[in-house]
Amino acid sequence: MYERDNSVTNLNIQLQALLDRLVQTQENVRSGLLLVAAPGFFWKGASGIAFTDTSTPALPDDQFIVDSIGKMFTSSIIMLLSEESLLSISDPVVRFLPADLMQGLHVLEGQDHTQEITIEHLLTHTSGLRDTWADEAFLDLIVSEPERRWTPGETIEYIKDHCPPKFPPGRGFTYSDPGYNLLGLIIEAVAGKPLHLVTREKLLAPLGLNHTWRPSHEKPYPSLPERGVMERYLDDYECALLPAVITNDWAGGGLVSTTEDLKHFIRSFIDGEIFSNPATLDRMFSWVPSGPFHQYGFGVSRVLLDRAENPSYKGLGELRGHTGSSENFLYYHPQQDMILTGTLNQIECTSDLLDTVTEVLRMFSPGGSKEKT
Repeated sequence: MYERDNSVTNLNIQLQALLDRLVQTQENVRSGLLLVAAPGFFWKGASGIAFTDTSTPALPDDQFIVDSIGKMFTSSIIMLLSEESLLSISDPVVRFLPADLMQGLHVLEGQDHTQEITIEHLLTHTSGLRDTWADEAFLDLIVSEPERRWTPGETIEYIKDHCPPKFPPGRGFTYSDPGYNLLGLIIEAVAGKPLHLVTREKLLAPLGLNHTWRPSHEKPYPSLPERGVMERYLDDYECALLPAVITNDWAGGGLVSTTEDLKHFIRSFIDGEIFSNPATLDRMFSWVPSGPFHQYGFGVSRVLLDRAENPSYKGLGELRGHTGSSENFLYYHPQQDMILTGTLNQIECTSDLLDTVTEVLRMFSPGGSKEKT
């Protein structure tokens, strides 16, 4: 058990109070979910309103859009295919995808680097390809045509036409959702079937993730009777299941899940239950610098809290997992063998996600202790 001054009851109270505060003190946040699992401890909670028209309270088992947490699923499928020798992460992308889609994909200062892009570059966001969601004109297009269903190829054509590459492949880090859509297309080409079916066959069904699904291409797999997916907002604009959003996210996100399913996924991931070869998971932890105290592997991020300037982060070790744009997160804390996941269903939050996560860590580790069971 963790060495802590707080009883389980007090921890439950503190976690609910934290979640309530995050929802109640931010005017544009309408709902929140939080789950914390550690040796000898489990808690999940909800706060706020899941569906505003009916003033329906949020419930701990509600489903929500996970955004870029879905990259962990896509990268895991790529690595499963590599275990089957159907691809290698060093393979050039052009080996798998149509020539017309690849033509002019990465032209920088008059030089075409398309042939140099590998699967590993896409996994680690080191291809140099830019992100559609960072382009203001693209965001305007999404808002003006919310019902449009984009194909993955159209997201690639958009960056070819409007978002020049940032650097040659392997020469830096820049986050790219279209890069993950390329990975989704590679998965489909290699597996010979749609991404949503491969995801279900390779991950969701084997792991028993019965309430996780891809709304752009699948029927609902509800977690609670007569309830849909929680509303998600861009300030006051509800955008959880807009066709233009979920089809663009696709292999870079695009999943609906629950905190329970995400907990089970990352526990299986960390414990090596997804892959047949232990070296596969180690390979996914091939880190490249991605921020002041952040690193990125194969669809998984690493937050080195001890390197942060914020003194309240010191002594808390590191986090591994992923975040999403709606203040959603899935983290594993090795120092305490703890899983933390949740969402605030709001893209324009004023709260700081790491402040929230580290506040939870400190509840279980007074003084920033790293002690573990």
